Amino acid sequence: MLLRSPGFTAASIVCLALGIGATTAIFSIVSTVLLRPLPYEQPERLVRLYTEFIGVGEGASHRFWFSAPEWLDLRRDARSFTSLDAWINGGANLTGGVEPIRVTASFISGGLLPTLGVSPIRGRLINDHDDLPTSPVTAVISYGLWRRAFGGDASILNREVDFNGQKCSIVGIMPKDFQFPPGETDPPEIWSPLQIDPAKPGGRASHFLYLLGKLKPNVMAHQAREEMNRLVSHYALSRTPRFHAFAPKFHLIVLYPFHDEVVGSVRPALLVLLGAVGFVLLIACVNVANLLLARAEARQREIAIRKALGAGLSRLVRQFVTEGIILALSGATCGLLLAIAGVRFIASTSAASVPRSNELGVNLTVLIFTIAISLVTGLIFGLAPAAQIVAKNLNDTLKAAASRLTATVAANRFRQALVVAELAMALILLICTGLMIRAFWKLQEIDTGINNTGKIITMQVPLPNTVYSDPHRIAQFWTNLQQRVAAMPGVTSVSMMNGMPPMRRVNSNDTPIEGFVPRPNRIVPNIDFYNTVGIRYFETMGIRLIEGRYFDERDADKAPLSVIVNQTVARTYWPNQSALGHRMKIDGNNDWSTVVGVVADVKNAGLDKPTGSELYVPLVQKTTNGAGTGYLVVRTAGDPWSMASPVRNAIHAIDPSLPVASVRTMEDIMLAAQSRPRFLAVLLTIFSGVALTLAALGIYGVISYSVAQRTNEFGIRIAMGASSGKVLGLVLGQGAKIAVIGFAIGTAGAFWFTRFMSAVLFQVSAMDPLTFVAMLAILAMVTLLACYVPARRATKVDPMIALRYE
Repeated sequence: MLLRSPGFTAASIVCLALGIGATTAIFSIVSTVLLRPLPYEQPERLVRLYTEFIGVGEGASHRFWFSAPEWLDLRRDARSFTSLDAWINGGANLTGGVEPIRVTASFISGGLLPTLGVSPIRGRLINDHDDLPTSPVTAVISYGLWRRAFGGDASILNREVDFNGQKCSIVGIMPKDFQFPPGETDPPEIWSPLQIDPAKPGGRASHFLYLLGKLKPNVMAHQAREEMNRLVSHYALSRTPRFHAFAPKFHLIVLYPFHDEVVGSVRPALLVLLGAVGFVLLIACVNVANLLLARAEARQREIAIRKALGAGLSRLVRQFVTEGIILALSGATCGLLLAIAGVRFIASTSAASVPRSNELGVNLTVLIFTIAISLVTGLIFGLAPAAQIVAKNLNDTLKAAASRLTATVAANRFRQALVVAELAMALILLICTGLMIRAFWKLQEIDTGINNTGKIITMQVPLPNTVYSDPHRIAQFWTNLQQRVAAMPGVTSVSMMNGMPPMRRVNSNDTPIEGFVPRPNRIVPNIDFYNTVGIRYFETMGIRLIEGRYFDERDADKAPLSVIVNQTVARTYWPNQSALGHRMKIDGNNDWSTVVGVVADVKNAGLDKPTGSELYVPLVQKTTNGAGTGYLVVRTAGDPWSMASPVRNAIHAIDPSLPVASVRTMEDIMLAAQSRPRFLAVLLTIFSGVALTLAALGIYGVISYSVAQRTNEFGIRIAMGASSGKVLGLVLGQGAKIAVIGFAIGTAGAFWFTRFMSAVLFQVSAMDPLTFVAMLAILAMVTLLACYVPARRATKVDPMIALRYE
């Protein structure tokens, strides 16, 4: 029966494939990211610990690092954990494979990998013995790094390589899908022990460690929080007051479930997408239901004859349900193929937007979900027309055998109600999409503080500590490199920096400021970001000068210390006055640095976040923190990519052992910072486009069916003198009534649903009236067009043909 109606069958399968495919793809992402436990042993017991400073600078530092002494104290005193481990991510130079490469490394305490309960595929894990300060340097590497840098050579185990200028033995290779920490944009590929000496752990003000705790089996998270609060109070009472001592009002310890910390930032976006594809699936189901109802109306005589020949109710219902399930399963099969392709595409192109993207795939849970959706929708499709047909009177239907069968008023109203629901859901999805697009547009309009990013190319040049330990040698390397590159044709300006905008991890540096008196409940002056830069940095980046001057030859090695601050620093510490001439102590230096300039704010904490306080110190002065890992910044007159190879050659001419990493234009870096909102905006646009198309087809189908059923009526009206405009108005009026009701319900639903989007909107209200009106207008125009086509056909009815047929 389905093959005898190929148009109907194809339309139904396509609608279901789009709805089920989109829903399955997003559900697979939600299932993997939000619902599936982290791939570690007993992941529900893992918690992430942070320290927090309340009243640092002019605000607070949340989810901040621990210092080594703080971690050692907690590991000794806390009773809630079976283990309390630390790590810090960073870049590292690796030599020993085909060529020197720059990799992301994670420096971990000895118990961390055993705590995770993941076994290596070759060799062993790093352990507590490796973490002793006197032990040789060891490392385990990822499967991908093993294949890429060492060609999958099994003999790499226990072979020595050069790791950040030190001899290091590779002792293990991790499984293919292993990541720690999970959810990182640039996940580590090598893990090496921290080797912190408990006798010399460093200062309490040096915060650089992340902590991971594993709760004891009988300890709940709230109990661990209570213990942390008690320890904070104990430390505050038992220790002589000093900077960075734990204190209940100023310096806290907080903890959160590890899974929530990994996926929490993307949870609102994924839930919005799940709701969106839910609407797409419902709209697809409504369309198929309308197709089945129309087809059932056309089969009234067939069903009546079957009943007259003795077919029972169960037999008729079974036929409709079977047809519905076959359609649903066919649509689900096509949808599953779409979902697999979609998930693979998202995993390959949106790794920066979706944490745990390496785990994405259509697994058994998703397959069961798809089959369940198919069976439910198939039953609904089968029962809806069956309930309407089998309830008809057998004699009335057979008496009408010689005449045209028309749908009942109840049947028409039911189909119209379905289209009302379809339009309402399409409007809700359109409004959500419009809000997200406006928010993304606002994000693109943000002034990043950098001019003409398309002409700037950057590359990371990491200098190993073992070779470049002298600040003067570091400064000399960068000076030589800048001179070489500046002399190249096509280079307008060149400089360096050690902090890449627009997304940096805040480090909150205590910075004494001369004459500054903190307000009540504020601790010490604190700067969010330090940036060591070369001469001509601001000219190269195109950063505006607000007051004073840029760095120049006056800021030489032996000259008085100088510093340039951003507008946020100037507003915070010297409101309503000039910042020039004020002094501050930087990097714990006892000498004062004088503010010689104020520059425009450059986004540093994320494009969608307020700009943090930032100061710039010249590379050649002794306040520099070394700039061991810096970024070369080159502004070009032409295509910036044309300079990538010559600049790399200039670096290797100075030091052939140095790897060059992260070669990108500033434009690409800014685009990457927008990846998550772009990901959400693009997917919502696709889904709303599908929903809009399905809604238009739905109302087109209902109006077309109505026109076909009323052909004789229109013929009589035209024969009696009705104008084309009058007939056109009748049909459009019918569509308008359906649309107005759908729009009203959809607008009310949107006011409720968009409240849940506030977390993903940037500088746009969830109730933005402009977006509501614009999306309503778009849907109204599409609906009008969908109604106009069958209405126009109604005006072309030949009254003689219609009356002769009647």
